[in-house]
Amino acid sequence: MTTAKAAGSAPRGEGGKPGITSLKIEGFRALRKLTIEGLGRVNLITGRNNTGKSSVLEALRLLATEASALVIYSILQHREGAFEDKRIISSWMSISSEMWLLASLFSGFPAMKSMHEPVSIRGNGGKRSLEVVISKKWFSRRDGSAGDEGVEIAEEKPLAADNQGLLIEVKTAGRTQLIPLANILAESGGGNGYSDVPPLPCIYIGSHGVDSAKELGALWDRVVLSDQEQDVVDALRIIDPQISAVSMVGGDEPLRPRVAIVRTSGFKRPVPLRSCGDGLNRLFGIVLSLVNARGGFLLIDEFENGMHHTVQLDTWRAIFRLARNLDVQIFATSHSWDAIEAFQKAAAESPEDGVLVRLSRRDDKIISTVFREDELAVATRDGIEVR
Repeated sequence: MTTAKAAGSAPRGEGGKPGITSLKIEGFRALRKLTIEGLGRVNLITGRNNTGKSSVLEALRLLATEASALVIYSILQHREGAFEDKRIISSWMSISSEMWLLASLFSGFPAMKSMHEPVSIRGNGGKRSLEVVISKKWFSRRDGSAGDEGVEIAEEKPLAADNQGLLIEVKTAGRTQLIPLANILAESGGGNGYSDVPPLPCIYIGSHGVDSAKELGALWDRVVLSDQEQDVVDALRIIDPQISAVSMVGGDEPLRPRVAIVRTSGFKRPVPLRSCGDGLNRLFGIVLSLVNARGGFLLIDEFENGMHHTVQLDTWRAIFRLARNLDVQIFATSHSWDAIEAFQKAAAESPEDGVLVRLSRRDDKIISTVFREDELAVATRDGIEVR
């Protein structure tokens, strides 16, 4: 890892300390061994295609949620496509469906031997230390046994056993959890258990925004009639100053889904937010997610999607302000020079909070270079490539 240190920068005060200041990822996807030191409250991750930007966000999701089955499912579904295709894929590769589904989480994929080395993700240096280690295991159960009775756990697939299957072993501070593949496919079974330190709040926004109207509705219900409701409205006014209020109407039924509506001075009646353009909808999802991530992480993939460059500076300013006020640590990815320039200008107004992390390939390794605000200012001023 290469670090561009800020000469003469003041140390962060205790009140401004982010969740983690260092991140170490080993054995996860293309990130065989990646260390990032000097993280801030708001972090922009850049780099060329195939340098692991999205993988860093996925690793943070696993870290914050203690690798819950729901998050593992979400990651596999997003990257590897619909699970119903697994039989076709495994037939083509002549390997088991179970192995194929999970092998992509491990460095060295598609080589199956890569699964012998665990995934290790650690976050330290901030308000708490976080760690998760993910390994592949096999289990077999004797016919007629119930519960944990008659269950054996092994490193390798049993040659002959009744009711055998694949497990994910998740080790965190103070506990070990075994998640059967069947539970992952069912999007269940990866709860928080009895951990003394509960997982951090962690909200992920993909490159196309919040996944569903139902998810948006749940986020909205948590902030309606609170101080954060006005924060959401104020953020939308960055793009359309005529907006005076926002709400969500409808139900969770398929024929009447939740719909965001806004009141503006230009119309007598509220109008659907979706009719107001991609930028406003993208911003609504980002800010609504941010105010729901109090005390935890907000992860944004391809920050600039849908937003015109003229509104990005004020958007970053709102993100910096809310992140500090609500104690949220933000990790966003981008390959847009406009987004980087806007980020740098906003970071200059909050020099203790903003950090840019550039990922690059060196041979078969991915390395990080960290820019504090003053180095980033020089880079953007002189046109130095940091994307």
